[in-house]
Amino acid sequence: MRKIVFESPMKAVVRQADKPVCGRGQVLLKMRRIGVCGTDIQVFAGKNRYMEFPVVPFHEGIAIVEETGEDVNDLEPGSLVTIRPILSCNMCYSCRKGKKNACMNFNSLGVQSDGLGADYFVISREYVYPLEQDADLDKVIFIEPFAVGVHAAYQGDVEGKEVLVVGGGTIGNFTAQACMLAGAKKTAICDISREKIRMAEKSGIDFAIDTSNLTLVQAARQCFEEFPDVIIDCAAVPAVSTQILELAGKTTTVVIVGNYSVPVQADIAKIQRNELTVKGCITYREEDFIRARDLIEEGRVYLDGFISKRYRFSQVQEMMEQALKNKGINMKTIMDFEGE
Repeated sequence: MRKIVFESPMKAVVRQADKPVCGRGQVLLKMRRIGVCGTDIQVFAGKNRYMEFPVVPFHEGIAIVEETGEDVNDLEPGSLVTIRPILSCNMCYSCRKGKKNACMNFNSLGVQSDGLGADYFVISREYVYPLEQDADLDKVIFIEPFAVGVHAAYQGDVEGKEVLVVGGGTIGNFTAQACMLAGAKKTAICDISREKIRMAEKSGIDFAIDTSNLTLVQAARQCFEEFPDVIIDCAAVPAVSTQILELAGKTTTVVIVGNYSVPVQADIAKIQRNELTVKGCITYREEDFIRARDLIEEGRVYLDGFISKRYRFSQVQEMMEQALKNKGINMKTIMDFEGE
């Protein structure tokens, strides 16, 4: 079988490998499609703080069940499935507390361990989720990133509140949509990219503000009478993080979703004096993933036009170079395993 390997920064190659063996309690998957996200771009560029080369990349995927191992009785070969790619140890303090997404031995496919970038992939049954057999692959490929937005809305406890999402890329847009679906009173999103603001407008988000010539404070004044109750940072830009603390009013909740690749200084005194609540937000819980799947299969998430580019397996080097070059413009790049 073929597999993709990121051998070093900016270098992706296709190698031949043995087909994995399906063991007890496992599922052998034949990959159909993967989605490329910001984390994959960080890994390709060698700027992810938690990975080492070489690594088989990618964690957003749709597959067909090829084979099931002993004790797997609820999936049939040929079933269309998606994969929850955050693996937990089930033994550490966080896992025992029910927060497996914050596992102290955190392991994401395509980052800490080899990911979905191969013709076949074997994984424990607990991470495989069935889809409607006739599901639109252009829709269900977004389940994993939408789950991030669902968890961000949960962390922000957004029901009945006014929410500002900073960063209008795929994760930011999905976070804003998830907040609205979770019952937020008012949801605004801001970005410096006009293309992403247009996508936010098409997605039906209450307010979409172009901040290319505005500060966050100026943008917020167009949407809120005073301060947002919740600010969700999907941008992960150090200079913007300072503006977020400037914008935050008394008792505002700040949720950090974006992956910062460098350490950031923060004014702790401002957090203390304003009684701000600052929450980390890492991936999602299993229930967030299931809700994301259900919302997308029910057609309640706006997804039209989110796929910016399509590539084939053999085009991985070009795909990653272009994804890196256009990361401020593209919404989602996908790679199909068939059609070559």
